[in-house]
Amino acid sequence: MEMKWWGKMTVPMRKVWSKVSKKIRPKTAGQNKLHRDVRTCEYEDVHILWDMLKKNDETDPVKGGDEAAAWKLHWAKCAPLLCRGV
Repeated sequence: MEMKWWGKMTVPMRKVWSKVSKKIRPKTAGQNKLHRDVRTCEYEDVHILWDMLKKNDETDPVKGGDEAAAWKLHWAKCAPLLCRGV
């Protein structure tokens, strides 16, 4: 009888924990794996492209700032106007 109760509790808790951990997990996990793969690659052009991407990331302004929010708001305002011409 105790095992049925345990089974009923663990499955929902696993689902909840899975969803919570996906939200908490850092978004750079995929980038770190990609960086390891690029470092182990033997082709020089892959390393050159990776360096170009890293330089581009370093020179970009702060992502997710007010400019990005303003741009999204601008497109939200324009979307109904764009659909009228159809």
